[in-house]
Amino acid sequence: MSTKNKLHDFYRNHAIYILIFLIMSLLSVAVMWHSHFITVGYDIHFHWQRIWDMRESLVHRNLFPLVALNQFNQTGSAVMALYPQLGMMPIVLLSLVIKSFIPLVYIVILLRNFFALLVAYFASYSYNKNRKISFIFASGYTLAATMLFHEVLSYDIGRSSSMIYLPMIMFGFLNLIEKNDWIELTLGMSAIIMCHVVNTAIAILFLAIMFLININKFFDKNKIFALGKAIVLTVLLTTLYWIPFVIIVGNNAIDFPPPYWKVAGTDLNTWYTAIIQNSVGPYFNFINLLGLVLGIVFFMKLSKYSKQLVLVGIAFLFLCSNLFPWNLLANTGINDSLQFTWRLNIIPQVIFCYIFAEVIVKLFKKPVMAVVSIAVSTIVIVLLQLNAQQSLVQSTKNNLELTHAFSKDRKEYRLNNNDDFRHLIFTSAGEIDYYPSAAVKQYGNTNRHIATYDGHKKLKVKLLGNGQFTFKNSVHINKMALPFLHYKGIAYEVKLDGKTVKTTHNKYALITLKNVSAGKHRVQIIVHRTKKELLSYFATLIGLIVLGWALIKKYGTKTKNEPKK
Repeated sequence: MSTKNKLHDFYRNHAIYILIFLIMSLLSVAVMWHSHFITVGYDIHFHWQRIWDMRESLVHRNLFPLVALNQFNQTGSAVMALYPQLGMMPIVLLSLVIKSFIPLVYIVILLRNFFALLVAYFASYSYNKNRKISFIFASGYTLAATMLFHEVLSYDIGRSSSMIYLPMIMFGFLNLIEKNDWIELTLGMSAIIMCHVVNTAIAILFLAIMFLININKFFDKNKIFALGKAIVLTVLLTTLYWIPFVIIVGNNAIDFPPPYWKVAGTDLNTWYTAIIQNSVGPYFNFINLLGLVLGIVFFMKLSKYSKQLVLVGIAFLFLCSNLFPWNLLANTGINDSLQFTWRLNIIPQVIFCYIFAEVIVKLFKKPVMAVVSIAVSTIVIVLLQLNAQQSLVQSTKNNLELTHAFSKDRKEYRLNNNDDFRHLIFTSAGEIDYYPSAAVKQYGNTNRHIATYDGHKKLKVKLLGNGQFTFKNSVHINKMALPFLHYKGIAYEVKLDGKTVKTTHNKYALITLKNVSAGKHRVQIIVHRTKKELLSYFATLIGLIVLGWALIKKYGTKTKNEPKK
């Protein structure tokens, strides 16, 4: 088939759904945008610090910085390397063009929702070749109130970005089982690894369960070979992240985000309330519940793999609930890494949205009833999403406007304009997460830009950005610990008044200067790419070349016309 005919068939088969997705995306921010303010979500300060550091680093021609040279009070925190950055890059690029903060935030959400709708739709379509099922699934999954929680109320860029790719992982694995097609699973896993570590672990747990259920399928050497290609290429594509991660974590004791309380399951009343009230929270919603009920009622009529998905989804719901004895694991590493059991709910969400779509389409097969069922499902999904937006706006409108430098004082704020945004990110509020453990005791000094010298004497430094400070000392200093973190395995160059000087680090993992003469000085800290880091770029490039070749081989060959559904 010629390229022209392929494009024509693509347009004929999918254009109407893409157009509807665009309209849905506009509606998905309409109520919030009309409010003219933004709620200060739980993690908005943390993630915009990361975004702004990437933005300033990009301006200084430093792509994917390992440490914070601009934000997080220019402490040199390795949060930039240890927390994946892929989900932030589109926001960084848009921030260079869109200068007004409130439109920027909502345009980002709009575009992310449109992209997520397309990913979910084509991931599903690649498996079932059914446009109706894929359309309902994509709409129900992407526009759920739970998604608003992750991307607005929680404002977790990494977690919400990773959830975009869960459909690719689920359908990619099913395609691997049925067709030995490994490309979609590779893309999904590579993307989620580059977005969020915890959700990566949850996705791997889901895949491990599905693998064990279907282990007899993998006695076929061709399937094992396909799985091997998916694993190897995923490893190559993600070296950009995991090689620096391994270097830093392997050479340093790191203070990761602490648990806020002992992990515990969610009680049934919370699930019930979330569904009935269409709450903007991390729990179930109405479409998920319908998918669960329909999956149970019509279980015997489902396909083999849909039955497996229902059972796996129910198993994850059990893990999310207080029926599971989480108290037995509360003092283990799971408590520190998982933090909240509702994180596991991302698997039932994607599963039961798909089961809902599959049952609805197959239940109403007659043309008229099919159109009615799709129309009603779409209207219900959109109305539920608009209602969730409205509830979010109503709960935020009485919040305090952030007219002063942001601080974590447990008050609820909202942002009305660019000045409020500047108060959010240009603040002394810092983050202790991802510090070297030895540096935690000096957090107060480091975060307030205070250098220490010759014992416990203190000297305030002025931040200039891009790893540069100025300070003035009235006496000669023997040893001066800068308010900048030192990680073993990272290559630092320190310039004092334009000249490269030898440095050490003290017991608190802070970069230390020796023999600083009295006077006014300027310091610049430069982070160089190590050979191992350059290897990560090379490996990722090799992975992209292999992936590109595989995609051309798959989609560039002669194919037959697909049946209409």
